[in-house]
Amino acid sequence: MKRTRGFTLLEVVVALAILGLALMAIFDLNAGAVSNHVYTKRLTVASLLARSKMTDLEQDLYDDGFKLDDEEKSGDFSDEGWTQFKWRARIIAPKTDGVTPDQLIGAIFNLPIGDTSGGDPLGGLAGLFGGSGGKDGASSGGPQAAGLGGMGGAAMGMAQPMFTQMVEQITQTVREVHLTVYWQEGTQVESIDLVTHVVSLGPGSDRNGGAAATQGGGSDNQWVTQDGRPVANPIPGPNGIMLDPETRQPLRRLSDAQQELGGRRGNIGANPLGGQRNQ
Repeated sequence: MKRTRGFTLLEVVVALAILGLALMAIFDLNAGAVSNHVYTKRLTVASLLARSKMTDLEQDLYDDGFKLDDEEKSGDFSDEGWTQFKWRARIIAPKTDGVTPDQLIGAIFNLPIGDTSGGDPLGGLAGLFGGSGGKDGASSGGPQAAGLGGMGGAAMGMAQPMFTQMVEQITQTVREVHLTVYWQEGTQVESIDLVTHVVSLGPGSDRNGGAAATQGGGSDNQWVTQDGRPVANPIPGPNGIMLDPETRQPLRRLSDAQQELGGRRGNIGANPLGGQRNQ
């Protein structure tokens, strides 16, 4: 009678070792897939929470207006049911101290203009209007160049207040918001960062940068100083007047200033005796 030969002990051990390695590889792949799924889910939740929180921060800025200095806020999302997620935000005001008109033009239009090495912060701006722009203030090219330089200097003098007002407007109406949402992922801390810029003309303005319709809009909601400079974020004062937050001087409505200016223009050229002037 012929006997059937079976597997030896060594063959069984080798087969079990191969099977164990294969099962370990499959388990590792499944564990990695589950871990990636959990991480992706948390990343998606963090993105949605960050988007919602950024919207809330923007709305608070539109409703309450801007503060003069930087702000820092923090909290969590326990009200939304995600206690493991936390957030912190920085609201940064533009740093415009010492910004020259040349630097402002270069930043807005991305132009390499302006040379302050000669001590003249308006040298590049004068060059745009045909001025000399030289360190010694001299122009080359004879009388024609000198005339252009004079015209450029006059235009530069007219443009300087406009750029100064532009710098003030940027300081008062623009804020940069940095938002970070972070959570614990095992032994590491994961986070996502969002950055946006908010433009607001004052408390109650809308997302388009205009005054809110509920407050009447138009020039009745805009305030200017006595010399006509607009103020973005006025503060209430005594007896119902509005004050400049920097100088604490009383303000007046833009509509009143426009009516006063229109009245002055209407009186120009009128005959004091009431008759018509001879043509």
